[in-house]
Amino acid sequence: MIVLAVLVAIGGWYVFTHTQSLPHELNENGDRQVKEDTDYYTIQAIYPNATRLATRTDSSANADKRAVSSIESWINQTISSFKSDTSKMLSADEKARLMQANEKYALDIAYHPYNSGSFVSEEFDIYEDTGGAHPNSSYKTLVFDLKGNQVSLGDLFTPGTDYLGRIAAEAKTQVDAQVAQRIGADATSTIFADGLAPKEENFANWVDDQGILTIFIPPYQAAAYAAGSFEVHIPLTDLKDILKQGVQ
Repeated sequence: MIVLAVLVAIGGWYVFTHTQSLPHELNENGDRQVKEDTDYYTIQAIYPNATRLATRTDSSANADKRAVSSIESWINQTISSFKSDTSKMLSADEKARLMQANEKYALDIAYHPYNSGSFVSEEFDIYEDTGGAHPNSSYKTLVFDLKGNQVSLGDLFTPGTDYLGRIAAEAKTQVDAQVAQRIGADATSTIFADGLAPKEENFANWVDDQGILTIFIPPYQAAAYAAGSFEVHIPLTDLKDILKQGVQ
């Protein structure tokens, strides 16, 4: 009987987390979207379709389709992870609490488009509420060249150059200024040094906004939650001595 109960539980978990991907459909604004509303959680993710990408670039139709395919893959993975995490938290007591409070867990993903002569960039705002002290907000950026290939930050720079050191130094200057403005100059001493250290993962969420390298830093990475999130803006002309040829 114990073995049977375990198998049933595993089967329920598998069905919950390994069901077919939700349908990706066009909404009234011409964007692609994924939506699901259940008794205990809601999901909504919105992202650009290939036609909309094409209106912003000179890339080919195949390149736009490749980019959208990469975006859809990431969205499917994010939704799958949310469902998996949710399934572990939705005990009978938690379900009762949600119903009594008329609350639901939530995952919401919205996008903001950017483009330049070299890249098409999508910045996604991720809102996730799973009943904690407060919802969590984070970023995800996906950047593509005009062939539809995904691009990482390091791909912008000449190999062997200290691009992370340059970016980290400027990020520290700008975050210090933003914290001082929001909380007070004394608060700059509480900035998390490791969150702005010259590591690829600290600056992984970036876009090329018409020649401005814009980096998105979520709450908790560089400072206390009360300080909020940060944006760092660095003109690529300030880094032209270490940029790869053709990057603009």
